[in-house]
Amino acid sequence: MRANAKDQSEADGVELLRAIIAAMPARVLVYCRESVADVSAEMLVYELRRADLDTLAEALDLPEGEDAAVEEMWTRFRVEPATGPINGLEIHWHERQRPIQVSCGPPLDGEIEETLEDLPSSSDDPGAARVREHLAGTREIVEFEMGIDGSHHLAATISEVLAFFLAERGDGIVWFYHREFASPEDRGATLWRTED
Repeated sequence: MRANAKDQSEADGVELLRAIIAAMPARVLVYCRESVADVSAEMLVYELRRADLDTLAEALDLPEGEDAAVEEMWTRFRVEPATGPINGLEIHWHERQRPIQVSCGPPLDGEIEETLEDLPSSSDDPGAARVREHLAGTREIVEFEMGIDGSHHLAATISEVLAFFLAERGDGIVWFYHREFASPEDRGATLWRTED
């Protein structure tokens, strides 16, 4: 009897840990020099429907396969609210994963300075100078927040497609998970890696 109780306790602990990890946020940030406040929920949905999600999701190595995952995603897909501005938008894409939450607005007082301070200071990488210069001119920040589990699934692909769309539209650069910056001009290349 004790062995079963111990096994159950360990199983409960594992489930609790999985729930905590699933709830932790991962973020994709877009630093825009031009406002994207005119972008609507409908425009994001249109952009996402145009994207080749099957091909983009190949990098995720999903156990169910990218075609099946994308097909399932579209059966669950919805945005709330379905119309209007993107600030406060939620993108529902999976039955058991938290939605992607989108926020958009000007940087808070001191936010850019703090971000610049927190970046590695010793880098002589040419991308570092470009990122620092770009951040200093940021007018608006768009944030895509998702669960950690989602960042290893289609939430990553959805956020990438939409982040690059907004970066292109708002003269922006994208910071993926506080690890690497990328530019919409060369989506496949890392502009600057800030964390190994």
